Amino acid sequence: MHKDLLLKAFEKTRENLILEGVKSPSLNKIAKELSAIISESFVYGDRSLRDFYKEAVSKVDNDIEIPQPQVIVALAKYLGYMDYKDYLLKNELEEKALTTKHRGQTKTGNWVKKNSKWIKSFSIVFIVGIICFLGYNYFNKQRWMEWNETHFVEVAFDSEKIKDGVLKLYKEERIRGFKKLFPNCESTFFNGDGAVKIWYGKNKDKELEYFSSYGLHPETGKTLKPITKYMVKKHICKSFSSIKALVE
Repeated sequence: MHKDLLLKAFEKTRENLILEGVKSPSLNKIAKELSAIISESFVYGDRSLRDFYKEAVSKVDNDIEIPQPQVIVALAKYLGYMDYKDYLLKNELEEKALTTKHRGQTKTGNWVKKNSKWIKSFSIVFIVGIICFLGYNYFNKQRWMEWNETHFVEVAFDSEKIKDGVLKLYKEERIRGFKKLFPNCESTFFNGDGAVKIWYGKNKDKELEYFSSYGLHPETGKTLKPITKYMVKKHICKSFSSIKALVE
């Protein structure tokens, strides 16, 4: 069921981007955002996600297989499940529920046909009411955040900020773990195992900026890149002569 898992993750990301002010998110934009989310626990490129998505769409009756188990678990958690087994179990229960519901609908089919006009009118009024109610509650109860020069802060909903693309859906991991950094020769750029601790990207003025976590640049929306020895020596600390000096 990797195909359904991936398609649902792409759809959720598309809906979130629209809520954040992106009118018509492109496939590349969705893949980059999803890549940033997954990479908070396991670094995975947007190109691979995009290729798997194209394969999933092209295979109408066939499933696809994502070989990296970390990616599958990350997608399942992003959709609100504990892990991939939890996703399979709950979706299996949903399918059984739909099958039972279909059997019940067959018994009442004749009554629905006789009262179709009244049902349509009532349904339209009911659906419009529900949409208005849910929309009002969503925008007022949903938590939001915005970039405040060096970090994200939680803020109240503002329709103008959503139009300008400033307002973002609240993400706890972004509030706690995503900060703008100002590295120097005393900074630690890599963990003991060589894993990157700093990412970089250019702002709207084409100036390099550094951050504590993988993701998208909070102003430009472009994917941040992992720091390298070359970037450190060229832009931060020219005195480094050995990769060992960059490691804790």
